[in-house]
Amino acid sequence: MLKPSFNIQCDQDLTSENRQYRLLMEVGVSTFGYVLMDIRRMRPSIIKYYDYHAGPDRSAREWLEEIISSDEVLSGQYDEVILSYDLPESSLVPDTFFNSDLNVELTDLIYGNLNRGVVISEKIPWWELHNIYRLPSDIHGLFHDKFSSARQWHSYSLLLKSYKMFNAKSIPDFIRVIFHPDRFVLMLLDKDRLQVIQSFVYSDVKDVIYYIMNCCKQFNLDTHEMTLEVTGNIDKHSVLFNELLKYFLHLSFEDMDDSITIPEELREFPLHYFSTILKKAVCV
Repeated sequence: MLKPSFNIQCDQDLTSENRQYRLLMEVGVSTFGYVLMDIRRMRPSIIKYYDYHAGPDRSAREWLEEIISSDEVLSGQYDEVILSYDLPESSLVPDTFFNSDLNVELTDLIYGNLNRGVVISEKIPWWELHNIYRLPSDIHGLFHDKFSSARQWHSYSLLLKSYKMFNAKSIPDFIRVIFHPDRFVLMLLDKDRLQVIQSFVYSDVKDVIYYIMNCCKQFNLDTHEMTLEVTGNIDKHSVLFNELLKYFLHLSFEDMDDSITIPEELREFPLHYFSTILKKAVCV
């Protein structure tokens, strides 16, 4: 049975009648995580992350089926269930150019039509953008069957929504990078205008530096002047963080918002590990 890489139990008793729970699950290329939020207290009760490696011997659906069937929290009944798909085949289209009849053609044009899937679109709140994204049919079918009442989003949509919700003031030139074990998501804003939100696969520190610096170069941004905020699977004493310090003078970790109550069990870890998923769980 697959063991979680993080399993943080902040509340042992989930049966209190005075609590209202929201379950947010995030499905990635090789990761699956969830947070169970006590909405009335605005406090996480459980946070779990799983890492898996899909391949010829075992598909992503088979890994996810095992996780869902073996994790008893996922069989519970909750007031709200949210699915966030953190998958790379996503295109953001300005509202003025959005045409739902062209969603499949646009996705095939950008990402090819070799792997057919389910193409979905959604309006991103507080942005004049629609997100058009494609999900593998077997993954979409699994979660539709297991969590038929769940509301679903793409991770990029929730990242943009949470940025508007939690960033009180705009920053002229801003990059947020969310790190996973073998990939990262980069969101770049120039004078509060979104320029890039994209997923990159990396194998070493040089890959990360190249992709970030290349994005800055494309938009003529001065790395000594702009703000780089990192979050997720990165440590202050890591080689990666110290390498980034050579290029970015304004480098920091993403803060946890004051509206989210942090249990003592969570304070044993760097809070930026969980800041992104907790903000998503609040803003849906």
